[in-house]
Amino acid sequence: ETEEAQRIAEALKDKTVRITAKAGQGGRLFGSVTAKEVAELISRQFGVSVDKRKVSMEDIKSFGTFSAEVKVYNGVNATVYVSVGEE
Repeated sequence: ETEEAQRIAEALKDKTVRITAKAGQGGRLFGSVTAKEVAELISRQFGVSVDKRKVSMEDIKSFGTFSAEVKVYNGVNATVYVSVGEE
């Protein structure tokens, strides 16, 4: 299991997950981008199933690129970047 987790972590390492969102005044997002959305996007964009509870990040409330830590397995983590652009 550890080898499989390391393979998944290597596949995700330094990848960028792209998402678009609607913005209100001042460039602030309507709502926020959550760990649940990031987990779903990782699954869709990279074909790797990730539990939303394993994605560690602050909720994103503005445009830009942010980092998120994905706990693939006990002691095996991968950093992914979340790029939020305007719809």
